[in-house]
Amino acid sequence: MIPMLTLQRRHSEKCPDKKKGPDYLKCRGHCAIRICGMQNGKRVRTSLKTRDIRRAARRLAEMDEEALGRPRKTLDDAIDAFHAQHAEHADETKRKYRRVLAYLEEYCGRQQLRYVDQIAVESMDGYALWRNKTNWTWIKEIEILRQFFAFSIDREWTRKNPARALKRPRLLEANDVVPFTSEEIVRTIAACEQIGRAKYERLRARAMVLLMRYAGLRVSDVVTLSRDHIKGNHLEKRAVKNRRMIRVELHPDVLKALDVLPLPKAAPRECKLFFSGGNASVRSLVKGAQRTLSAVFKRAKVDRGHPHRFRHTLASEILGRGGTVEDAASILADSPATIRRHYAKWTPEYQARQDRVTRMVHGTNLAQAEEQVSKC
Repeated sequence: MIPMLTLQRRHSEKCPDKKKGPDYLKCRGHCAIRICGMQNGKRVRTSLKTRDIRRAARRLAEMDEEALGRPRKTLDDAIDAFHAQHAEHADETKRKYRRVLAYLEEYCGRQQLRYVDQIAVESMDGYALWRNKTNWTWIKEIEILRQFFAFSIDREWTRKNPARALKRPRLLEANDVVPFTSEEIVRTIAACEQIGRAKYERLRARAMVLLMRYAGLRVSDVVTLSRDHIKGNHLEKRAVKNRRMIRVELHPDVLKALDVLPLPKAAPRECKLFFSGGNASVRSLVKGAQRTLSAVFKRAKVDRGHPHRFRHTLASEILGRGGTVEDAASILADSPATIRRHYAKWTPEYQARQDRVTRMVHGTNLAQAEEQVSKC
């Protein structure tokens, strides 16, 4: 049977709109709301214990769906379905999904929100205050939450995307990661010769640093590098994170560092990987490489040293020396939009290039400008 339920106001004695009847919902007294009508052949008159018309409307919709036999989806089941749908994504992407949705599960558990359709805009407002983030990490988290609720809407588990109400922070810089200076790079490469207890560790650290410095590789692409990926003096492989093709000419120092690199410990003679014996997961390899590089940055006394800063450094150098955003995207195996958003940095070299373009547009050069100034 089709449900015949409506919302009514239970007007108080002092309500100025009491005479307009219970069907008048916009009363100035903000009286309590109840549900009235017929459902499954039975008379229903139930207080919703709220004065908010929007919350009451959501509860009415839930009761309608229950009467029509539509099962509600729990948040846990919806998250499991979301992960299953994205099982073919890169490991790093899946890890981000798991991390963000685990935060959502934890918060909703505290608020006793069991079903997806119970999560409203007010819930996400509380979630944002609980997370208390304002940087690029929060921007990415909002994107994943919006993606999850859009996934749920497509499957009719909920009607609205409450994460769309979350405001993205307005950041003045493309990112808070600063490129390395030339001096920091020199110190970092030199520090590779001073860490660890054996030559094996130092050779591996040097090869890793040079690959990131000259090819802009992510750590995940470094630890999965194989001899099959080296074609003459070029590197060709698919990125672990986004599966884009990396094609870059290697600096002679990188080729030399790879040539002298010993086989990984416990690796068979036929092993073609440079940094792994082939049995460990990518995540464990990345963690091991990050520990090594952390020791290098500590020895080099580089403040806030992090492997990903090499990508920012290379992108800044490409743009500062005349390369386009598309050039940087091709070398770093990313999209132009990602380069503009995360890697486009102001540097003195980039400013000098802009100045040259401005002079070309105005038909002047530095010598003419200095001569004009001296005459004033």
